[in-house]
Amino acid sequence: MPWDDAYARDRVARAEERLAGLETLPDGVSAARAGEAVEGLVALYGECLARVMGHLADDAELVRRLAADELVGHLLLVHDLHPDPVADRVRQALAGLPGEPEVLELSADLVRIRLRDTRGGGCGCGSSPAASPEQTVRDAIAARAPEVERVEVETAPAARAPQALIPVEALFPGRTGDRAPVGREAG
Repeated sequence: MPWDDAYARDRVARAEERLAGLETLPDGVSAARAGEAVEGLVALYGECLARVMGHLADDAELVRRLAADELVGHLLLVHDLHPDPVADRVRQALAGLPGEPEVLELSADLVRIRLRDTRGGGCGCGSSPAASPEQTVRDAIAARAPEVERVEVETAPAARAPQALIPVEALFPGRTGDRAPVGREAG
């Protein structure tokens, strides 16, 4: 039975947890050997995946579908086999976020992003209610371009509404703010 995405994420999280736990084992020799075995398997599977991608080199559509699959796409990233360059993946990550994130700088290890300040509404790109817009951008880039070491996010001040040449208040000196809306008669 194929794994669905939620099950695959759970398996990845459990594997990472177990790998992290290797360092805490009381027997350092066994822990080191277990770590070496994992590294050997990852390298072996990476070589297999590289050969698969080599056989598919003439089928751009299939390579694209494999790269778009979340689980396979991450494996391609781990083994430096992903067909899309980092710049394209960063832009793809940002394209899914509302709030018009703007790439100010993109190099091999740094991405600088500018978000619009929407004054209390955030950029609207939060993946969860608790996530800040900046963290949401960082998470999106980490998922698509994990090789980027630093993500710097700045928030641009909100654009101010254009000022009226003659403020409405100047047209009605001495009146307070209890005027009836235009087009409706005061009751």
